[in-house]
Amino acid sequence: MAGHKTHSAAGIAMAVLLAGTTAMVGSIPHAQQPLLLACGIAAGLAPDLDSDTSRPLMILKAGVGLAVVGTVLSDCLNQGLPQAEIAVRAGVAFGLVTLLFVIFTRLTVHRGIMHSVPFVGLWALLSMQATRPFGPALSLAAGLVALAAGLGHLLLDELWSIDLKGGLVPRLKSTFGTAFKFWSGSLLATFLCYAALVAMLWLHFIRP
Repeated sequence: MAGHKTHSAAGIAMAVLLAGTTAMVGSIPHAQQPLLLACGIAAGLAPDLDSDTSRPLMILKAGVGLAVVGTVLSDCLNQGLPQAEIAVRAGVAFGLVTLLFVIFTRLTVHRGIMHSVPFVGLWALLSMQATRPFGPALSLAAGLVALAAGLGHLLLDELWSIDLKGGLVPRLKSTFGTAFKFWSGSLLATFLCYAALVAMLWLHFIRP
């Protein structure tokens, strides 16, 4: 399996390529192009969220935890609550975030539905929806870079599943075919992913 650094480099390369293209044609303002880089890097790492020990999951845990606890602390301070109550509320918020990720890791399996083409498509649509307020040009570019980076992740994993060290004839590892796929071993996970994909297509392209 390709490592974190390889996936990061691939996501950055895809993002830089598209950002550079949009800069040349002048369709995206320079101030917005860092968003394309962020979309590419995030999409290039997103499939590894299903690995309990992956760096992307640890980063997500830290980010969500800081955001939730920070929001609770800010709200408590604005209300002028006693320090003891602030500590309790912050502790409860941290506990809920921890519980959420415990449930997430129990429900996800590495090389499951997150390592699939429909999940990459779903992430690309989420990127488009997230950048929609910045205009249709950026939204489309964000979707394309996310799609390219996500598919690049899957293809890299498949390439790393081919052993070329044993001689001229390549040997396929047991992990071959578990990344670039259209379904997982779980019918429920596959159904939910496709249902979310259809919902995002409706939300972005059909809903007025």
